[in-house]
Amino acid sequence: MSNKDKFYVMRDHKLISGLKDLIGYINAVNSTEDMHMIEIGSYLGDSTLVFSEHFSSVLAIDPFTEDYDLDDDTCNYAPLSEVYDEFIKRTKDNPRIHLIRKTSDEAVEAIKKAAIGIDPRNLEEENLRAFDFIYIDGMHTYEQVKKDIQNYLPLLKKGGFIGGHDYAENKRQVMDAVNEQFGAPDAVFHDTSWLKRI
Repeated sequence: MSNKDKFYVMRDHKLISGLKDLIGYINAVNSTEDMHMIEIGSYLGDSTLVFSEHFSSVLAIDPFTEDYDLDDDTCNYAPLSEVYDEFIKRTKDNPRIHLIRKTSDEAVEAIKKAAIGIDPRNLEEENLRAFDFIYIDGMHTYEQVKKDIQNYLPLLKKGGFIGGHDYAENKRQVMDAVNEQFGAPDAVFHDTSWLKRI
């Protein structure tokens, strides 16, 4: 059986426990039960489902586009159209999870338009700050991680958290983009998730 016949294992038990440590870190500051979050890059929904156990709502953003990044392992496994079908199957009965099937660049514009509605007077900075936590795990290039940080920071409430995945030496582009923006994260967890309070 080739890799194209199976899904990539994104989060095994050890990596799920690292994600739960990140959630515990946030909970030590403020309870996540009333928090709203964005997850950029959801794949099969493993992390999305974990987040939904702790956050009031999870806005998942993923275009499920074939071969979007040939350096990403997920593109060497089952077609992303099948991944999308599996994501929907796993999350369809979960009222806390909502999907925007767009790239992160496209999705941020859709979110801003939804926040301001048709009244241009709503284009106040505070009206956009609707989210308590943003988790970035989309394209892992330096340029896109940097762009995701810059695009989504304006949607984050003051005192909120931004984080992501793959803060590791073998993903140097992610580390460089994060460090350039923040100096360094407040915490890094054993699943290579990073976190910064704003």
